Amino acid sequence: MKSSKICFHNIDPQSVGGLADYRVVGITTDRNELCTLVGIEDIVALVIDLDVDDAFDVIIQVLEIRPQMAVIGVTGSDDVQRVIRAQRAGCRQLARKPLSKRDLAAALRQALDQPDAPPQDGLTVAVMGSAGGAGATTFVCYLAMALAQRSPQGAGAIDLDLEFGTLGHMWNFEARHTIADLAAAGTIDKLLIEDMIVELPCRVGVLARPAQISQAHSVDESHVALTIGAARALHPHIVIDLPRKLDAIAGCAIESCEKLVIVTQLSFASVHNAERLASGLVSYGLSDDKLEFVVNRHRKGCRGMTIDTLEDRVGKKVLGVLPNHFKSISAATDLGQPVPPRNPVRKAIEEIAGRLCVQHATVPQCGHA
Repeated sequence: MKSSKICFHNIDPQSVGGLADYRVVGITTDRNELCTLVGIEDIVALVIDLDVDDAFDVIIQVLEIRPQMAVIGVTGSDDVQRVIRAQRAGCRQLARKPLSKRDLAAALRQALDQPDAPPQDGLTVAVMGSAGGAGATTFVCYLAMALAQRSPQGAGAIDLDLEFGTLGHMWNFEARHTIADLAAAGTIDKLLIEDMIVELPCRVGVLARPAQISQAHSVDESHVALTIGAARALHPHIVIDLPRKLDAIAGCAIESCEKLVIVTQLSFASVHNAERLASGLVSYGLSDDKLEFVVNRHRKGCRGMTIDTLEDRVGKKVLGVLPNHFKSISAATDLGQPVPPRNPVRKAIEEIAGRLCVQHATVPQCGHA
């Protein structure tokens, strides 16, 4: 797209500097002037300020003149309905104020179907408990925190337990937007999801489950696939908290991830379910290499099921073992605060994060920042 023609409406292009592969052929503030320019010049993209009153009408009018032209809208608003309205008017991509050269270049590439620069390699991990109360959500939280410390971009966590997820409670926050709002937007991209996630001090960006149970049914597997892809554009490392069921949404998430970690305890029911779950997933076509098992609340010297028994049942070595520190973890969860880094459970999960990164051959990205 060397020297492709672009124009700006109600935006000063000097604020972002020059764009190597594009030639600015117009800077307008008057609608009639813009329409004349669009009709004369072979313009491939229009960059327009969406916060001006007549912006949506302008978009509709210029696209009637040149339907193939890409429109990039620039906004400082957090109003989801405004974003939806912009997309319906014809915006292919959105960019945030203050507009940067990097964001504008990325928006232009995506709007014009040009390939982005190769994405930073990352790791997407889905987590499921083999039984109720196995500790899967706790594992998700601390795994995301551990991965965040191993990447300059931090890490993301997505709550796909759409009806009963507790990621927000674990970190003691109420989300203003949820995955249900993403589904309602119709189009899911990096800029939209950036407005939806909650960025925490621990450098984990969380996308919460819907606020109302009724909203859970508005999310389907197509939304999940787009959400995971958009989230990885923000955070190369993503941890997904799955519900304890196999449906289309869970299947889509598992297909999108590099690893599925099953958290189990050494009780008969939990080990039995872990075996059934592994067998069922493999029968559905899941590669055995994608499956990993973590033992939670392990107590040395306790009679009953053993790690060897679990490994025999599932046919592979466990990825890691978390000691039984239920009281400290539970107390921290009730307060919505993480346990200290020296806590044995947290240290064990940090070791597991390192093993996952090594297995996925992303040592440069997963090395300590």
